[in-house]
Amino acid sequence: MTAPTLARQPVQQASRVLVTDVTLRDGGYLNGHTWTDEQALAVVRAVAACGVPRIEVGYATGAAAPDARRTPGGLPPAELLDALVDAASPATVLMMVKPGTGAPDWKALAARGVGGVRIPLPVTRVDEAAALLAGAREAGLEAVVNLIRVSAHPLDLTVEAAVRAAELGAQALYVADSNGSLTPDAVGELVRALHASVPVPLGFHAHDNLRLAFANTLAALAAGAVHVDASFAGLGKGGGNLVLELLLGALRSAGRDDLTLRPLAPLAQVLDAETAVKRSQEPGAWAAGLLDLDMERAAPVFGLPLDEVLAFVDSPAARR
Repeated sequence: MTAPTLARQPVQQASRVLVTDVTLRDGGYLNGHTWTDEQALAVVRAVAACGVPRIEVGYATGAAAPDARRTPGGLPPAELLDALVDAASPATVLMMVKPGTGAPDWKALAARGVGGVRIPLPVTRVDEAAALLAGAREAGLEAVVNLIRVSAHPLDLTVEAAVRAAELGAQALYVADSNGSLTPDAVGELVRALHASVPVPLGFHAHDNLRLAFANTLAALAAGAVHVDASFAGLGKGGGNLVLELLLGALRSAGRDDLTLRPLAPLAQVLDAETAVKRSQEPGAWAAGLLDLDMERAAPVFGLPLDEVLAFVDSPAARR
C-alpha cells in the first residue's frame, strides 16, 4: 500500500488547506532576527504573489523601537509594518505574541492592518493565554493559540489544553512539533483526538529535524487539520520548517490553481546566507529530533561538527 499524498486526495481536501508562511518569524532564528527592510519586503511580496493567504511577519510586544525588528519579540517600526501589510495584500498579516513580553497595543495593530495574532504556550500553561486572547479579540483581531513542544506531553494532557484554549476564546488551535521529533503516526493520532474534542479549526506547525515535516503535515491534514505552516526553503529554528515550495507544489498538483511557485525564485539569492546557516545546523537538528530535545536547550549541539554530533548521539548520556 502506498502512502497517501495530496495529489491522490479529492480536490476538496486540498481546497480547504490554509497555508501560513512563517519565513520571517521562524526563519529569523537563523540570523538573529536581523532582516533588512529589503529582505522582509522581498519575502512578503514573493509569498503573497504565490497566493499564500496568511503571512506571519514577526513578533509583537508592548512597544516598538527603532531597531525592534532586529530583536526576537520586537514589534517592527510602524513604517515597516505598514509597508509589509501593503506588500502582503490581499493576504492576511499575522504576528506572534509571546506571553510575558508585554501585550501590544491591540487596537494599533488592527489599525495598521494586522489581521491576527498567534499565542505560543506549552500545554501546561495554556491559561496564560486568557488575557491576550481577550485583548486581541476585543480589537477585532483573529486570536489563535499555538500549543508548543507537544511531543513532550501525554496525548490526553494536550487534548485537555486544547479544549481549554477554545474555552478561553481561541478561534483556531495549532499544535507545534517544536522538537521536530514526531512521526506521521503520532501526528495522525494527535490531530484525530483534537478533531474529536476541539470545536475550532486545527493547525499543524512542523519542524523538519527528522525530514518528516512533509509526511507529518500530510498526516495532520488527513486527520482533520486545515491550517499548516511552511517557510521558504524550510527556513526556521533547528532543522527548519516544512518547505513552502514543496507544500505549494503538492497543493497545485492536487488542483489548487490559486497557488503558484514561480514568484519564490528570487528568494534563493535574497536568503542565501540564512539557507547556509540552516544547512550547517542540520546534523545537530536531526540529533535533537531523535532525542526529542527542546531546540532552545539543544542549540549548542547545532554548532558542533559532524563527528561530535555523531559522538553525542552515540553517548550513553543521549539515551537518558
